[in-house]
Amino acid sequence: MAQTSAGRLRRRSARRIRRPSAGRLGRRSIRPLSTAEAVLVAALAYLLLLIGLTGARLDRASAADAGTAAGTVPVADSRPATGMRGLAACVGSDTTPYSYASAPGVVEPLAFGPPVQPAGGFTPGAVNGVLIERLCYRPDRRLYAAIDAVVNGRDPNRPLSRAEWSAGATSFVTQDARFVDAQVVNRTVRARTPTFGMRARAGADPLVLRTRLKRTDTGRYLMLPVRSASGRVVTLMLRLRCGFQPVL
Repeated sequence: MAQTSAGRLRRRSARRIRRPSAGRLGRRSIRPLSTAEAVLVAALAYLLLLIGLTGARLDRASAADAGTAAGTVPVADSRPATGMRGLAACVGSDTTPYSYASAPGVVEPLAFGPPVQPAGGFTPGAVNGVLIERLCYRPDRRLYAAIDAVVNGRDPNRPLSRAEWSAGATSFVTQDARFVDAQVVNRTVRARTPTFGMRARAGADPLVLRTRLKRTDTGRYLMLPVRSASGRVVTLMLRLRCGFQPVL
């Protein structure tokens, strides 16, 4: 009988010892995170987010490269000058000039190319992208020369070596044109306002002509500040219906 009572006491003692131990383990498993642990978890989550975003950007870049390889020319929604400084040169050793004055879709006489804006209109960033495309990615030598004539007063029909053309277009796109300050505006320009026109010529660069508007015109214009060779900032007024026709 004494042995039986002793055995019961030992079993009860064991149960009393085990129950608090199990309770302490349960409380430890659900305790709140310390400050250091919370910081580590947040840092890990942020790192995973960055990895995911980087992967998405790489996928988009790969898709853009594939589109370029297929022959399409991407036009960025915004191309600020600061984002183009890594560009080696607009005009390479194998670049062939392209004349937008003789491209399909020209609707105005002496226009520099087809209309830039669709019926719904473009943001200034998109218009900037089309201008950069026409000067750098599929470049029109005489469009560059006409813009240079407005900004720096040079002859738009002067002979241009490949080195001069490359250096001038690259400098315009990467440094001189302030694309981030560009505006697309509705403007009415009176008849007889001085302007340039571009006459296409078979087998040769188009001829840039000094002329005047024949009639008062209301339309969309790109207003683009540009730093000239003298350091003075001038504002280009480019008529979008005529493919970036400079209006003086």
